[in-house]
Amino acid sequence: MLRRAASILAISALVLLVAGMGISAQADVIVIGEIAALTGPTAQQGLQERNGAVLAVEEINAAGGVLGKQIKLITYDFKGQPAEGVSVYRKLVQQDKAVVIVGTNFSNVNLAMAPVAEQLKVPVLSNAMEPAVTTPEPGKVNKYHFLAQPSSIEQGAIVARYALDELKFKTAACLVNKGNSFATSQAEAFRDYFNANGGKVLDYIEVPAGAVDFKAQLTKIKASNPDCIYIPQYAQEAGLQVKQARELGITAVVLGANTLGVPPFVEAAGSNAIVAGTYFINNVHFGDPRLADFMARYEKRYGEPVITTNVFFGYDNVYIIKAAIEKAGVAEPEAIRTALENTKDVKILQGAGTITLDPNTHRPVDMPAWIFKWEADGTTVPMTLMYP
Repeated sequence: MLRRAASILAISALVLLVAGMGISAQADVIVIGEIAALTGPTAQQGLQERNGAVLAVEEINAAGGVLGKQIKLITYDFKGQPAEGVSVYRKLVQQDKAVVIVGTNFSNVNLAMAPVAEQLKVPVLSNAMEPAVTTPEPGKVNKYHFLAQPSSIEQGAIVARYALDELKFKTAACLVNKGNSFATSQAEAFRDYFNANGGKVLDYIEVPAGAVDFKAQLTKIKASNPDCIYIPQYAQEAGLQVKQARELGITAVVLGANTLGVPPFVEAAGSNAIVAGTYFINNVHFGDPRLADFMARYEKRYGEPVITTNVFFGYDNVYIIKAAIEKAGVAEPEAIRTALENTKDVKILQGAGTITLDPNTHRPVDMPAWIFKWEADGTTVPMTLMYP
């Protein structure tokens, strides 16, 4: 009996020792989860977003880490599906013990993740622009979701203001993927601002998710003859819409979202000549001298240039989280959440170089964005930096 008791005590001590070793090993690192589009039609953006996050983690770890600990970044592909986004969020929190999550930049995915984050109480810093991701209804905020770029309402209104004030357009049409909250929220903001400030949206036409033939809708727009068409879709869909518009002889100027500044947009449209004259909003001016050193570091690290804004999403989000952990003084989800809520003047690469989050909306305060124009030679020209 004594020998058996001694054996039980020995086994118990061993279990505690192993558990303690596990806790100690985990305590040596801070696990940050990332959810990105690594496959599918937006894989180029997602892979560069991951690259940006990895580069930030490498820099931080090389400089000593955060609170004396190294960061461990774990990235999962959400495969373009909201349900998969929820699944990998759970995996990062429950299996990998991530204390904070970065991603995604897909509003539909984060809308699905938001209630789960409220349950599991591990904060998410995303670039999903739909306001309902952070504020599901007026006066209510999702405590565990934060946005690190101008919201879709702000971006849609900025494009509308540019169309009215700078391009002097009087009439517009909107072509909108009704199955994509990224598109609908921006289009509604564009329409409302344009109509309220002296312009007139002649057509607001919704197309079903997954559609590839837009000629019927574009024919109606052609009959209205607007000065411009606003198409806040993802790159490939927007490219197809521009191509078909030009095939129908529509000459209206095209305006779009921050998804139009990437090669897949031009490829889907068919040529540089077809997209020439298209205006789009973007968070970053790649030619900004302030970014030259980063652009060189990125190209040296990966052997390819920065092509998409998503690089900056990944990079900036990691540094925003670093600042939050340092502010919190501890790498625990609730403390990080509180610190994120009080983010103020944190240095980033996007916009004007800093970000402050509004604790009442969990969205940036007065974060500006650039308006760009596609030229026939395949280059994009910055037109102006605009504040919400």
